[in-house]
Amino acid sequence: MQIQRGEIFTRTMTGRCPNCGHFGIFKNWFRLNKRCPSCEMELEKEESGFYFGTTSIGYVLAIVIVIIPVCILVVMDMLNMWLGVAIAILGSTLLCTLLYPIMLCWVIMLYYVVQAEELPENQKK
Repeated sequence: MQIQRGEIFTRTMTGRCPNCGHFGIFKNWFRLNKRCPSCEMELEKEESGFYFGTTSIGYVLAIVIVIIPVCILVVMDMLNMWLGVAIAILGSTLLCTLLYPIMLCWVIMLYYVVQAEELPENQKK
């Protein structure tokens, strides 16, 4: 393989194309470009342009970082229940929105680290 798994990891976790390393894979905060502007590798795997794996990662992060601490504060009577509900809803939404590009990079990285041979550069003889 021309592009090793460690390089794929580094490229995607810094928002670059896993195939050529070019910056600029994002169309906007929530969307990838259909193809890499440099090497033309297809970036969108889902028809909607969203990767559904980001939802799972977002749920886990929201539960661990926001919801569990808020529940503990409510149980310890350090926080009113309704205020806790409001903080949990707003905090989870804000966390997932702010981290969406990172979660998207994580999903792309996992796909290509596991299936490194799928990269166009690794398919060249």
